[in-house]
Amino acid sequence: MQESPLDALMARLQSGDREAFAGVFELLWPPVQRLCRSLVQNEADAADAAQEALVKILQRASDYDRTRPALPWALAIAGWECRTLLRKRTRRREVDVAIDERGGQHPEEAFAQQDLARAALEALGQLSETDRETLVATFWDEATSASGPTLRKRRERALDRLRKAWKKVYGLD
Repeated sequence: MQESPLDALMARLQSGDREAFAGVFELLWPPVQRLCRSLVQNEADAADAAQEALVKILQRASDYDRTRPALPWALAIAGWECRTLLRKRTRRREVDVAIDERGGQHPEEAFAQQDLARAALEALGQLSETDRETLVATFWDEATSASGPTLRKRRERALDRLRKAWKKVYGLD
């Protein structure tokens, strides 16, 4: 099996040859951009995902395995970036839809919704960074530093602390 020019450049970049940087970028940019456009289907978001993917690819060049082709490795990173971007975009739209739906509500209901959101953010703000990370990992399938029983125990404790903070913020003590 003959080594492709991209594989050779990635091997050079992995071993510390920074002159290979431009060549790797030139060879990877078109396929990464095409993949991102096909997955994201929004030109601006696809460009953002492609740029972020290339930054991560070039930062992780030392992790590249020379025994495997570089293109699938790079496209896997780009695919992950697109998935992450789509997940973030979905969350933003869920929030936007809730705001748009409130437009038809009675003003008192809209105020109550805003008050609840403010109180929830205030209660979350009282939690430690670890508790917030655990809750995000629980409800949005984000990666966390813990898993299995450790994550379950952290989640239990974080939810207990959130309940207490909520009661304190909302005046239910």
